[in-house]
Amino acid sequence: MNGSNLMSWWVALTGSIAMIALILTTFGIMLGIVKPADAMNRVGAILGIVLVLMLAPCILVGVWSVLSLWEQVSLVTIGVVVWRLRRPRRQPRTP
Repeated sequence: MNGSNLMSWWVALTGSIAMIALILTTFGIMLGIVKPADAMNRVGAILGIVLVLMLAPCILVGVWSVLSLWEQVSLVTIGVVVWRLRRPRRQPRTP
């Protein structure tokens, strides 16, 4: 899979989710569930989240491509160790 295909897929998915959120906010205003004063806060939050979701993969890909192979291996190793330590440990059975 090409990186540009992945990015265009990610942008399309994020845009679709944002459109659904904005439509639900509009329906909430029309049905009286969301107050008009709160609607601007919700729309601002939706647009802020979409902006972060669109920029995050670009930043991560850029940082990952700058790292050397040993730094990438170290980073993956640290991630696996942290993931393994977060899992609950089994308690031995007591007879």
